[in-house]
Amino acid sequence: METETVFQSGRAIAPAELSAQVDGLLAALTQAGYHNTRARRAVLQALVSARGQATPNELQALGREFHGELGLVTVYRTLEILSGLGLVRKLHLQHGCHTYVVSPAAMQAAAAAPGQHAHHVICQRCQRAVEFAGCDIAAVVAQVETQTGYRVRDHWLEMFGLCPECQAGEGCE
Repeated sequence: METETVFQSGRAIAPAELSAQVDGLLAALTQAGYHNTRARRAVLQALVSARGQATPNELQALGREFHGELGLVTVYRTLEILSGLGLVRKLHLQHGCHTYVVSPAAMQAAAAAPGQHAHHVICQRCQRAVEFAGCDIAAVVAQVETQTGYRVRDHWLEMFGLCPECQAGEGCE
């Protein structure tokens, strides 16, 4: 891993913590029956070291720093596995585009650090996503359970608007 400190959700993350997160996520993959390959490790290293969200193309570029032959198909397949296991979340942007973030629960479990239930607000102009904690939707969950008979086990919330820079006309593009 690189030795400089990176940031996740506005919080400085030391290289040792990044490595612990990658190792924890790899352990979760192994526990689920998946092999620990250099390519998967590279995708996880890219995800964890990305500053917030990243597209598959960005993850491929970052991942090539760790595994020079990392292909885009491998990135997509790994993201599909990670998403299916609840280790990453797909953020839905405009025009069918997606970015990915390590899920807060996965970061908490992988790094054994205190975590929060987190959601995202996404700028409709520059596509920047910011994580926010808290969502008082207990009444909505209860209503959904009553209407559908489902037992809600998890949810995520994405809101869309304009970030402060785009509102000010500065644009962040």
